[in-house]
Amino acid sequence: MTSPSESHAFIVRIWWEPGLTRPNGSPLWRGRVQHAASGQTRVFQSLEELLEFIEEQAGNLEEANHG
Repeated sequence: MTSPSESHAFIVRIWWEPGLTRPNGSPLWRGRVQHAASGQTRVFQSLEELLEFIEEQAGNLEEANHG
């Protein structure tokens, strides 16, 4: 893992899945994120999954902001 103080770039694509909804009736959104430097990608369905990938690539963001 890299140092949290380094700069990282990510490409994020988010789209709505027409005709699909979550159990609560809200639209189903999906996304794909790519770490620009490494080319690693992940598909996600929640903000938590997106942030998990970013932290894996860039380091723990909360520790960087509060450490």
